[in-house]
Amino acid sequence: MAEKPDRLQSMLEAFSACTGVPVTLYGAEGEICGECAPEKKFCRFFPQYLYAQSICRDALRFSAQISYDIGQPYIFYCPVGLVHIAVPVIEDGRFGGCAMAGPLVMGELDDSLLDHAVSLNDLQPNQLSQIAMFTARMERHSPMKVQQLSELMFSAVTSAQGPEMDGYQAAAAKHKIQLAIGEQIQQRKRAVLNTPSSKTCAELELAFEELLRGKDLNAALDCMNQLINELVLVEGGNFDSIKIRILGTFLNLVQAATENGVPLRRIFGNDLHMFTTLSQVENIKDLSVWAEDTARAFYSEVFSDFSYLSPTTAQAVAYLADHYMEKITLRELSATLFVSDSYLSKLFRQELGISFTEYLNKVRVDRSIDLIKEGKHSLLEIAGMVGFDDQSYFTKVFKKYAGVTPRRYKEGDTGDRP
Repeated sequence: MAEKPDRLQSMLEAFSACTGVPVTLYGAEGEICGECAPEKKFCRFFPQYLYAQSICRDALRFSAQISYDIGQPYIFYCPVGLVHIAVPVIEDGRFGGCAMAGPLVMGELDDSLLDHAVSLNDLQPNQLSQIAMFTARMERHSPMKVQQLSELMFSAVTSAQGPEMDGYQAAAAKHKIQLAIGEQIQQRKRAVLNTPSSKTCAELELAFEELLRGKDLNAALDCMNQLINELVLVEGGNFDSIKIRILGTFLNLVQAATENGVPLRRIFGNDLHMFTTLSQVENIKDLSVWAEDTARAFYSEVFSDFSYLSPTTAQAVAYLADHYMEKITLRELSATLFVSDSYLSKLFRQELGISFTEYLNKVRVDRSIDLIKEGKHSLLEIAGMVGFDDQSYFTKVFKKYAGVTPRRYKEGDTGDRP
């Protein structure tokens, strides 16, 4: 922020003070340059927010670039489901950073918000009550209010930029032209083909999701190729817009998976592969490859076991994904779900093919493997962190599922596990 940093910071502080909305100023590389009212940020409870390479920061960088491409405020949802407003900072006609307002709650607060946030971060149980109290106090905003805040934020940033306003107008005009060209091409295409019943992008997105969840991989991949080709026409070649639409399609799948009890860690992994690889995609050909690889990963890793679960089993799986580190019995879980323990035990065997205890141990071993790979904790610490009080029992269970003892796994002998 080489020019007018003091005035820009002053305008952002005024916006934050008048609206009660926290604001963060990011530089061109995504680094934090300044914060207003950081104590009001939901993000401050979670270490992911501070990491330069994280799912949160990747989403912020991506949205900042979109706001620059359109030369206007860009309203988006972060990975845990809260709303942010991105306003680009343009310097000498180039992307100079972004002012980000939020996080905000738009509409009613989703009950899964805290679960999603906890799934993305390693938290201690005593932190949960503090975070829950904070979320309960967060102000709820209507969509109209969020739109008004975005306009006010945009005015604050552009007034501080002065002559750079031409850069915003040029970006907005370019984006408008691209949309118009895309619409004209689409109209000509439909006129030539004379196929008014052709599927729209929204219909193709929905069809892709349904086919993949229904385990029809080949049809889903064909549908994704149609979607990308259609977006090339509709978006007038605006690659960033195409990219965000494809990402949005997969985020819908993420939501569907979590609703069926699939932990976010299983979807994104420890290295956030889905986002890190997308950030490296720079053309349509590579985007098609990324979309196919990601679809195959969802098919084999995410929906392979969970697409057929009954609502009760899905709730049980989701609960264990969040509470595996606690002392929990089948009877306690049954009471939480308001079903009998015999009925829940039957569901586990019918739908998952294993008992409740076997499934819980498998979840704990999977998590312990993640912790071993991180290399930050001793095996004794890991045993306690995943819910085992007895290290010898932890070793016995680990060997049953991984094929080797935890110590041998830590030394590099992965047995039957990758």
